[in-house]
Amino acid sequence: MTALCDDLDDRVPAVPIREDTARLREDFLVLAAHEIRTPVTSLLLQLQLTKRMSEREPENTPAWAAAMLAVFDRQLGRLARLCDDMLQVRRADPARRAPARELVDLVVLVRDVVAAAVAHRPAARGAIAVAAEGAVIGRWDRPQIERMAFHLIKNAITFGEGKPISIEVRATRARARLIVRDHGMGIAREDQERIFARFERAVPDRFGGLGLGLYIAHAAARAHGGAIRVESELGRGAVFVVDLPLAPRLPEREGRAGRARPSRRGLARRPSELPLSAHLKLAHVKHLYHRAQRPHP
Repeated sequence: MTALCDDLDDRVPAVPIREDTARLREDFLVLAAHEIRTPVTSLLLQLQLTKRMSEREPENTPAWAAAMLAVFDRQLGRLARLCDDMLQVRRADPARRAPARELVDLVVLVRDVVAAAVAHRPAARGAIAVAAEGAVIGRWDRPQIERMAFHLIKNAITFGEGKPISIEVRATRARARLIVRDHGMGIAREDQERIFARFERAVPDRFGGLGLGLYIAHAAARAHGGAIRVESELGRGAVFVVDLPLAPRLPEREGRAGRARPSRRGLARRPSELPLSAHLKLAHVKHLYHRAQRPHP
């Protein structure tokens, strides 16, 4: 093997193995997600139909069948979200997709996400508390912010070791803040930066996962001009803090122009604002008019 390596031509460029591995992993995940998503969607539709039929005729549905349907619903939903995460490997890059903004109440969104997360993890029911003094409304991409909140809450449930989880939503004049706090295993200081990268994980293998959840959350915050950070120590839990602008920022030049001169659409231009060609045409029309007014010889 050593002799074979010595015979390699030095002119062959070196390949960045880490980057190539990440790219191959990304391509594989996207392809696998596309292939898995279709049968999963079909199974979810069939499951929903079966659940509706059982709800219409509960007397004809055994208790064990209803319990199995609930399990199937949770597991298929989990698989569907996993497919979505795999597809987000490319979509999460802010340079690939600008947020489709709309008015969103972050408090209502977070409460809905908590309900969805608890539906997938019934053991977490009652362990999550959401604190908010009132509505926090901003202009955000709802699916992106939902995905960001879901992954932060799911992360707290997974690594919180069954201890209480507190979520806080508040706003200042220009920014919204989401805080997700758990009291679980915590994150070592040397791992706190890399956990937001693709395919990076700082937990034992027994937890599984692809290392994409925090990457997707981080990308969603960045796409909105916001930021996300973690404060943690091993054995003392973790606090994830997200800051989001309540409204998108206008470019400085555009903002200045908008303040300096209001739109004149629909108003007639003053003579001084007419282009030179219009002035020449107007002078020519005046000349023809005066000639027509002269008496003929």
